[in-house]
Amino acid sequence: TDNKSSSFFSKRTYRIDDNGRNMTRPYITIARFENKKLDSYPYESDNTMLFPLLVLGLFTLFVGFIGIPFNQEGVNVDILSKWLTPSINLLHQKSTNLTDWYEFMKDAIFSVSIGYLGIFIASFLYRSPYSSLLNLDLINSAVKRGPKGILWEKIRNGIYSWSYNRAYIDSFYTRFLIGGTRGLAELAHFFDRRVIDGITNGVGLISFFIGEAIKYVGGGRISSYLFFYLSYVLICLLIFFITFIT
Repeated sequence: TDNKSSSFFSKRTYRIDDNGRNMTRPYITIARFENKKLDSYPYESDNTMLFPLLVLGLFTLFVGFIGIPFNQEGVNVDILSKWLTPSINLLHQKSTNLTDWYEFMKDAIFSVSIGYLGIFIASFLYRSPYSSLLNLDLINSAVKRGPKGILWEKIRNGIYSWSYNRAYIDSFYTRFLIGGTRGLAELAHFFDRRVIDGITNGVGLISFFIGEAIKYVGGGRISSYLFFYLSYVLICLLIFFITFIT
């Protein structure tokens, strides 16, 4: 690694060494032309992105004190109690200091544990592929791995993919809800066009042919057919009779 220490607001760029983990992570690998050595940290954003995050993080450290009373010599002093209502009634007149601190610690430990769990998962997924024991000439677990390490790497990749794809909620929604709704709509459209409209059009077409047939039968066309038929028969008999006499 580089001899210079990396600062939190450093504008230097880094890239991942070839011996690092082969994980599908959105790291930007940029070569450092002023130094041929490789660093084991991903590229960090510049100060315009890091400074607002630092300010928000500082205010977040003290957000848990909102609405918590500070009882001193019988005077109840709290922060923003007029605008925010805490989840528990810590401003009750009969509450003792011990009860207040017990409720406060119970809720604080639960919320802080959730925050530390998120920090642990983030550090678990985004930590450097290098081990700090490499500087002590010990075995680097990231470089020399066994079958268990490969299995553990696959599990971590699965967790990262699950988190990166937002627990596959969008894929589930697109495939089952949207796809199912579209399939049902296409089936209803096919049934309406082919079955319902087909029955209606078929009844109309059959009624048309039956009406035409009744019109030809009841309109005197049969008498015309009989007239021409008998005329042809008489002509044939006349010709046969003339030829027989001669």
